[in-house]
Parts: sequence; C-alpha cells; structure tokens
Amino acid sequence: MKRITLLAFVCCVCLGAMAHADDWSKTYNISARPDLRVTTSDGNIRVDTWDKNSIDAHVSTSGWKIGEGGIKIYEHQTGDAVELEIRFPHGITFGFNHRRVDIDIHMPREGRVALRTGDGDIRLANFKGESDIESGDGAEQLEGVDGKLRAHSGDGNIRVDGRFDALDISTGDGRIDARAAAGSTMASSWSFRSGDGNVTVQLPSSLAADVDLKTGDGHISVDLPLTMEGQLGGNSVRGKLNGGGNPLRVHTGDGSIRLEKT
Repeated sequence: MKRITLLAFVCCVCLGAMAHADDWSKTYNISARPDLRVTTSDGNIRVDTWDKNSIDAHVSTSGWKIGEGGIKIYEHQTGDAVELEIRFPHGITFGFNHRRVDIDIHMPREGRVALRTGDGDIRLANFKGESDIESGDGAEQLEGVDGKLRAHSGDGNIRVDGRFDALDISTGDGRIDARAAAGSTMASSWSFRSGDGNVTVQLPSSLAADVDLKTGDGHISVDLPLTMEGQLGGNSVRGKLNGGGNPLRVHTGDGSIRLEKT
C-alpha cells in the first residue's frame, strides 16, 4: 500500500509538472548600440533582429513555473547594456524530458551579444557586430552574421554563415559547416576545431591566408588555388591562399576536412 501511495504521489507530481507552463517578457529601450548578455544553465536561446530601438525578451517554460520554487529570472539594464540570467531551482527535478525553457530575443541589428547555455541549442540570425556564443551541450545555428564571431559547443554541431572579419569556431564533438560570404576579411587569424567531426569551410576565392589543415583520421580536399608548402602528408596540408596572410587553421581529431569556394 505504501508503494502504491508513493507511486501515486510521484505520478501526480509529474502530471502537474507536465501541465505547467509559464511566460515572462520585458522590453528594454536602447539609445545606441545594444550590449546583450544572456546566461542560463539549461535552455534554448534564439536571437533575431529588427529595426526598433529596443530589446524584447520573452521566456517561455514547459514543466516549470516562473517565480518562487521554479525558474527565476534576474535582469538588469545599465544604459544600452542588458543582462538576463535564467536560474533553475535546486533539488529534485525527476529529469523528465517534457521540461523545457525557451528564451526568445528581438534586438537592434548592430551591437554586441554574449549568449551562454549549459544545455540547449542557440540560434542567432541577421546580427552585425561582436558575437560570443557558447553551449555546453547543444547545436548552434548562426546565420546572416556580420563581423567578429566566436562560437563554441562542448558537444554539438555548429553551422555559421555570414560576412566575417574574425572567426573562432570549435566543438568538442560535432560537425562544423562554415560559409564566409564575399567581402569577408581576415583581420586576424581564423580557427576551426572539432574534436570528433567533419569540417567544411567555404571561402571567397579572393581571400588571402596561410592555410593549415590537419585531421587525425580522415581525408582532406581543397577546391581553391592553394600554393602548397613543405612535404605533404596524408592527414595534413599547408599552403598559401592568394599569396598568404593571417593564419587559417582547420583541425579535427577524427573527421574529414573540405575547403571549398563560396
């Protein structure tokens, strides 16, 4: 009887959590270039842009309430800098898959963003400026980005597309697909690293760089006019693209590398 009562209690708790959903939203007025920072230990982050001088933040949950005993939202604005932190409650959560937190942001197109999630996917679209993206466990999709980009995932695929001046892309376990549009410049070194996964990089034919390609286990293909340097090995290629320039490194521990024309 005690076991049946305990099981019934757990089922009630689970059903209650499954049925619970909540929402929170706030708008921040911006005078010039926004500086947005979003941090959460577990949640999906989606950021898109618009022509308004404001940042609109919306947090929606499934299986969690927002407030005391549930998800807590800490937010702060100083001038054009906005910080948003989503914290999860301590204690028993039963770990059911229905629990979910989504963070949706609309903001001005040009500025600076830093997005961090411990476990979740990140999407950034149509943004210009400096972007710092990090997920402990999740995929990252970064489209229409312009400027400087750093993106890291501990375990997940990364896809980037845009016009870039600086790129630092890395994943501990996942595939990297990167496309640099015409007008991209290597103002500093570019780096692409995967611990375990294929890496495909598409570049404008006019880009100048010192190229370093290396894989622990996989093949390398280059579809660009690369002037080879040194003795070539089966798992590494070094050379100059359009006479050379800042370093462009593409390394993977286990996977193939493809260097292609945009």
